[in-house]
Amino acid sequence: MIKPIQRLLLVSALVLLASGCAVRFVYNQLDWLVPWYLDDYIALEGPQKQLFESRLDAYLQWHRREQLPLYAEFLEDVAGRAKRGLKPSDIATIQRRTEELAQAMVIQLQPDMIELFAMASDKQVEKLFRKFAEDDARFRKEYLEVSAREQRRQRAKEALLYVERWTGSLRKEQRKMIDDWSQSYELMAEELLETRTAWQQEFRRILDMRQDRPAYEAAFKQLLANPTFGRSDALQQKYDRNEQAVIALYLQLDHSLSPDQRTRMVKKLRSYADDFRHLAKQQ
Repeated sequence: MIKPIQRLLLVSALVLLASGCAVRFVYNQLDWLVPWYLDDYIALEGPQKQLFESRLDAYLQWHRREQLPLYAEFLEDVAGRAKRGLKPSDIATIQRRTEELAQAMVIQLQPDMIELFAMASDKQVEKLFRKFAEDDARFRKEYLEVSAREQRRQRAKEALLYVERWTGSLRKEQRKMIDDWSQSYELMAEELLETRTAWQQEFRRILDMRQDRPAYEAAFKQLLANPTFGRSDALQQKYDRNEQAVIALYLQLDHSLSPDQRTRMVKKLRSYADDFRHLAKQQ
């Protein structure tokens, strides 16, 4: 689950998730895609809009100059590991580096997000939390108001789409690996919704403090620095077991790749790396 505020903070990384789109084109549209996305949650007014536009321009310049070369370097490293065949230590390294790159964006954006929300009116805050409630209702409908069988079918479908994005079509026995994994997946929707609710309540408490700038700022920073806020012990246990299961699945799939599938995966990783290098050089 990605919390709503994290989606706002990480929206500039949309290009990393692009599938079937030209990476360079999508990235170069972020100066209008980000405001469009943010407006879904909080419509900016007057000084807020001016602040956001000036800070966004500075942020995108920093991201292009400082981060994109790191993305290229990271993907080249992943491609090298994938070419020789993945090991558990490789996956751990990839996960850690992904988290580091994401956290770098959060840290860079943190002062601007604190400033932006400090300027929010009560009306804007109410709109923001109505949108959160709509997101929660959609989450409940998609993940809680369906059978366990359907939830697992969806997890299998998501995993299949993700893997085939890199490898191309999987063989029957490879698809069965994913189906088998989905049957052992521990459903977490109820606990995830509880975590979302706890996080939103804390965020609302922080926004209600925004007239007391020192207390507001300290609480906001603390929340952003704690990605597991609101996560119960029960959810953490399920999360850990599911994480180990998906790592085992990826290793199993990696060992089953044909030469063509592996070549396709490595080539695609290096193609993204090349896109990031070109983007980093553009002004």
